[in-house]
Amino acid sequence: MKTIKQYTKKALVLALLFSAAACTKDDNSGPDEKNEPLIEGTETFVLGVGVTDAENNSTNYIVHTKDLLSGKISLLNNGILQEGYREYFTIGNQFYAIGGLGVNNVDAYYIDTDSRLKAKRGMVFQNGSDGYISADNGNTLLGVNLATDDSFNGNVEFTTVDVAGYKVNKVATVPAKDVYKPADDSHGWKNSGIVIRGNQAFQTIFPMGADWATPKVDEVMVAVYSYPDFQFQKLITDTRTGPAGAPLTRSGIFLTESGDMYTLFHAGYGFDHKTTLKDPAILKIKAGTEEFDKDYHFKTTGIPNGGKLIKATYVGNNKLLAQIYTKETTSQWDQTDLKYVIVDLVEETITAVANSPIYTYSEEAFVVGDKAYLPAKVGASLNVYEVDIPTATAKKGVEIEATYIKGIGKLSK
Repeated sequence: MKTIKQYTKKALVLALLFSAAACTKDDNSGPDEKNEPLIEGTETFVLGVGVTDAENNSTNYIVHTKDLLSGKISLLNNGILQEGYREYFTIGNQFYAIGGLGVNNVDAYYIDTDSRLKAKRGMVFQNGSDGYISADNGNTLLGVNLATDDSFNGNVEFTTVDVAGYKVNKVATVPAKDVYKPADDSHGWKNSGIVIRGNQAFQTIFPMGADWATPKVDEVMVAVYSYPDFQFQKLITDTRTGPAGAPLTRSGIFLTESGDMYTLFHAGYGFDHKTTLKDPAILKIKAGTEEFDKDYHFKTTGIPNGGKLIKATYVGNNKLLAQIYTKETTSQWDQTDLKYVIVDLVEETITAVANSPIYTYSEEAFVVGDKAYLPAKVGASLNVYEVDIPTATAKKGVEIEATYIKGIGKLSK
C-alpha cells in the first residue's frame, strides 16, 4: 500500500478516513495456527509497528515481546502482517487493530487457551473513527467520527462496541452543524478528544477548514452530550485559550479520578502559525459542573521546565505524562525535538523526566500501574522507553527494527 507518511498533512487527511460502525460476526478466522505466535508464559507485550521503504510504501505488523526493557525486535520472519494501515488501542485483555485508508476491519487480538496470539475478526467500523476511548469500566469501546462533505454538512457519529461480545451495540449521530457552525459557514471542525463523566460525554472540538487551516484559534470549545444516548446538550467555551488538542492527537481533554476535567491548548502542533496564538495553557472544568473554572488558568510556558505540550496521556493522581517541545515551533505539523515531562494538574507544575531522550514524533503512552511506555526515535534508532511516574525517570528499552510504533499494549491469559 502507499505509505502513510507519518505526521504530514497528507497523512492526516488520509487518516481521518477511519471507519467506525456496524457489522460484525463472531469469527476468529485468519492466519493458520502455524502463523499465530506461540506465547510463552502467561502474558506478553504487543506492539503495532510499521516499516516505510524508500518509495514511501508502508507495511504494518503486530509483534510481541516478554521484555520491553532490553534487546531488539526484528521483523525478519517475525510478526503478524496487517492488512493496510492500522491504529492500535488496548482495552482489558484485547489489543485492537483499527483499520484506516480504505481498510475498515477492527480486529481484537488476544491470547487463546492454546497460548496462541489470535485475533477476533469480522467487526468493521463502516463510517469512520478519528478517536476512541475505553468507557463503562472497560466494558465499552467508544469510537468517535466526524463525517462531513466539502460544505461541512454531515454528522458526528458515536459508536459503542461491546468489548466482551465483540460487537457494535449502537451508532448515534448528531448533525455536525448542530454542535458548531460559524456565522459565515466558512469552515467546519474536528474531534480532538472525548471523556465520559457519569451520564454525560464531553468532547473537545477543533475549528478547521477543508484545507487544514485553523481559522479560529481564539477560544476553547467543549461539546456536551448525554450518555449513552448522545443527545447534544450544549457547547461551552472559554476565551482564555485557543482550541484544545489537535487532529488525531486525542489529547484535548482529560478526566481525573475526582471528576475534574482539564483541557489542553498547546499552541503548537496542528496550528498553521499564520495567526497570533494565545499562550499555551490548561483549563479546568470542576467535578459536578459544566462550565470552565474561572479561577484556574495553568500556563505551561514561563515556568520551570515549561513549554508547548504536543501530546499527553493521563497517568492518574492528577498527573499527565506529556511530550514537550525543546525548541520554538514554526510549522503546523512539526513533531521534532521533543522530550518527556510530568505535569501536575493540581500543583500547576511541570517536572522534567530524567534521562528523557530528545526525539522525533509523538504517540500516546501505554500505562501499567506507575509505569508508562511510549516510543522515541533518535536518529535512525527507534526504541520503547519506560517512564517511572513517581520518580519522573526514563529508561531506554527495547529497540525495534521498524520505522514507527503506533501502539503498545499488554495481554495475559
